[in-house]
Amino acid sequence: MKGLLEKLNKTINKDWFSKNIKSITIALVVIVCALGITIGTTKIYGGSMESGARQGIVSAKDVSINTKIPGRIVKFYVEEGQQVKIGDPIVEISSEEIQAKKLQLEAQVAQAQAGVDASQAALEMAQGAYEVAQERVKQAEAGVIASQSQRNMAAAVNEKAENGARTQEVAQAESAYNLWKSTYDRAVVLNEGGAISNQKLEEIKTQMNVAEQTLSMAKEGARTEDKKAASAQLSLAEAGILSSNSLLNQACEASNIALAQVSQAQAGLAASQGKLDQAKAGLQEVEVYLKDTVIKSPIDGTITAINSDEGELVSTGTSIGTVSNLDKCWISINLDENKLEGVSEGQTVDVTLAAYKNKKYKGTVVTINKEPDFAVKKATNENGSFDIVSFGVKIEIDNLDQSIRPGMTAMINFAN
Repeated sequence: MKGLLEKLNKTINKDWFSKNIKSITIALVVIVCALGITIGTTKIYGGSMESGARQGIVSAKDVSINTKIPGRIVKFYVEEGQQVKIGDPIVEISSEEIQAKKLQLEAQVAQAQAGVDASQAALEMAQGAYEVAQERVKQAEAGVIASQSQRNMAAAVNEKAENGARTQEVAQAESAYNLWKSTYDRAVVLNEGGAISNQKLEEIKTQMNVAEQTLSMAKEGARTEDKKAASAQLSLAEAGILSSNSLLNQACEASNIALAQVSQAQAGLAASQGKLDQAKAGLQEVEVYLKDTVIKSPIDGTITAINSDEGELVSTGTSIGTVSNLDKCWISINLDENKLEGVSEGQTVDVTLAAYKNKKYKGTVVTINKEPDFAVKKATNENGSFDIVSFGVKIEIDNLDQSIRPGMTAMINFAN
């Protein structure tokens, strides 16, 4: 031992101190600071733990301001700490490419609308042609009916000419002749007696001769030239039927063609309308993107963070800033199960923030989780070799002010 001390005295001399005085000073300062922090921390947290205080983090309803479109930040409308209302503009993203896309789609919409108008006009023309064709079909059908009627009449005349007078007609003519013959015979006797004049006798004789000729014609039938005329009329009527049927077939064919053109025009209109709808949908999407170039506040609150600068290029999903609703802040802590005794929902607690040590706040326990957080468990000597779990506790801060910010460290004293 004596030798070791002698050796140490030889090593540590005045020259060694002078050479290493700077390093020794730095080491002493670090040691003193570490001791101060350890003692201070032990004093603060040790005293707090002894008085029933627990550490937690202040939380609030935070909404991250993101962009749906990539681009360069043109302008910020707010600053950190500024209060905003829902719908207030926060930041604007450049939109030159989207504006160009909008002009392109507007041209496509105009072109598609012109196509729809042309298709509509073609459809109306096709429908008009079909209506005309249908009217011609009706006229042709009426012509067929008229031709058939004429044919039937001609056939009846021809049949009568071929067959001659019917028995009833011959009998009728013979009765008429016999009547006028007997009348004439009586008139001759009366004329001889001077009862009637010669003129009257001649008139009766004339009627008798007409009746005789009628009877003769009825017995002989139609003349040859009448039969030929009737046959010719029948042939002409049958030719009229053929011509009418041909016109009807042509009208029906034209009607079918016109109907096919209507269907084609309808298909063209549907296709044009589809292109127009597609162009309008694209334009509507671009207009939505244009609205999204000016990002607005989704809630009433305070701008608690701005993460980008004007002129900076941002991508989709980039968090540009944060809006927080500071009207309602809460503290979330995890209490070990063996510390839950005496803690209940509705309980009033004292809150101290590390940022404002001299200011006291009040809080209310609003929620104690029914299920434990199994991710937070540890062994404790108090329970032997068993692990313990923790339960989440939520505490709302009552007397809020704008100085409180999410993320601040808070000490909650349950023993009040």
